[in-house]
Amino acid sequence: MDAGTSVITQTILLIIVVVFTAIYFFFKKNYNYWKNRGIHYEEPFLIFGNLSYVMRKSSWQMFKDWGKRNSSDYYGIFLGWKPALIIQSPEYAKMILVKDHHHFLDRYLYSSYDSDPLGSLNVFSVKSPLWKNIRQELTPMFTSNRLKVLTELMNVNAKHLVNKIQRDYIDKREPVNLKELFSMYASDTVGYTVFGIHVSALNDPSSPLWYITKHMVKWTFSRGFEFTMIFFLPFIARTLRLTLFSQPATEYVQKLFWGTVKERQSNGKTSDKDLVNHLLRLKEDLKLPAEAGSQLAEDMMLAQAAVFIFGSVETSSTTLSYCLQELAHHPEEQEKLYEEIDKKVKESGNDVLNYTDLMELKYLSACILETLRKYPPVPHIDRACHTDYQLNNDVLIEKGTPVFVNVVHIHYNEEYYPEPEKWRPERMLNMADNDNRDFTFLPFGEGPRFCIGKRYGLMQIRAAMVQMVQKYKFEPAVGEPYQIDSDPYSVLLSPKSGGRVTFVPRSNEKNV
Repeated sequence: MDAGTSVITQTILLIIVVVFTAIYFFFKKNYNYWKNRGIHYEEPFLIFGNLSYVMRKSSWQMFKDWGKRNSSDYYGIFLGWKPALIIQSPEYAKMILVKDHHHFLDRYLYSSYDSDPLGSLNVFSVKSPLWKNIRQELTPMFTSNRLKVLTELMNVNAKHLVNKIQRDYIDKREPVNLKELFSMYASDTVGYTVFGIHVSALNDPSSPLWYITKHMVKWTFSRGFEFTMIFFLPFIARTLRLTLFSQPATEYVQKLFWGTVKERQSNGKTSDKDLVNHLLRLKEDLKLPAEAGSQLAEDMMLAQAAVFIFGSVETSSTTLSYCLQELAHHPEEQEKLYEEIDKKVKESGNDVLNYTDLMELKYLSACILETLRKYPPVPHIDRACHTDYQLNNDVLIEKGTPVFVNVVHIHYNEEYYPEPEKWRPERMLNMADNDNRDFTFLPFGEGPRFCIGKRYGLMQIRAAMVQMVQKYKFEPAVGEPYQIDSDPYSVLLSPKSGGRVTFVPRSNEKNV
């Protein structure tokens, strides 16, 4: 090696040492953030902070594990190098989400119109003040009168659901994937709710809505990585220009939406029964910035359609999957539920229960709400601190700090729910859908940004449960454990295996 080469090599090595030393001290300084403030925190690991679990363990499981290790009302974590605060007491959750929500107006997750219009403009992730306007315009979509009409459609799709169970999982003895099955059911309902089209993925897997939703709800390594970056590391998501919805799903939403609009314009027909007309009015009514072009308004409409499809399918299918799993392992509770439904059917004189009848099934509601208690689809509620906020005498949350309400931990706190690992519907008897039990029950969030489709989702679950329980008993599937692992690629709760039970027709009650 000549002298020139030696000097170059030494220079390169020196640069590498300097860079790594600078990185080391940068992270060391950042990782003292909570220590310097006297706040307990999860010990960070290298450059990952407390995200080293990513793609090996689900975020749902991680928030549960953090809660087990930390009994305090709050503690610090690090999202890579970014300090974040986890809140896990009802009192502080109420302050963050409701009482002082003006300090926490927006979610922390990545949102950029330039690289992800549909992901940034939907009612779930859009920033204030635009969020407030969108929310007000969408609220009329979820009135009781409208939900009564949609319940009729949900009942039709629930009938298709029980027929598919008989056809595929009993007659043909095909293996069951509950998550996929219920995603198809929810997809059929949302097809009419959003676009006013009657399609059935349960009868025809080539359904256009199923083409969209199967891309949205299929958790692959790449989609899991995208969601994780979007939710927890916005800087990386921005750098990589990641998107909330996959490209195939985005293109198909655009195609269906504008196809529906074009068809209505050509035949002169309009309909207030679906989301399309509400979104067209949204485009006209929203007071957008003067410099905003027509593309912004159009993207805003499509964003609401996309997020409604994703939200209604993903959360409802997960809740139905876990509810059936629990009923299969709790035959006494299952029989009690059947007796309640059977009694109501006989009282009504109808084989299919309407909106009012479904709302009166108290034990069914208790089973659903207890499932949401034990398996909240979204493990945390994220907010970004808008202005410096004094949480208490000891804690000042600085502007820009991410704050997470640990929903899973609150739901598993023995002080509020004794023996929290047990599924006990009686905990939730006579509980109203809008009762947060003094901020100890938060599966739909709370405050101004609570889930706008909450009542829609609950009714969708009720309609499916009633018809399935009438027709079938659920028994544990051979080889399927009681506790199903959550999908490590999913930021939201999703059963890794999809979930399985054995369906037994009540007509003969023979094992199948």
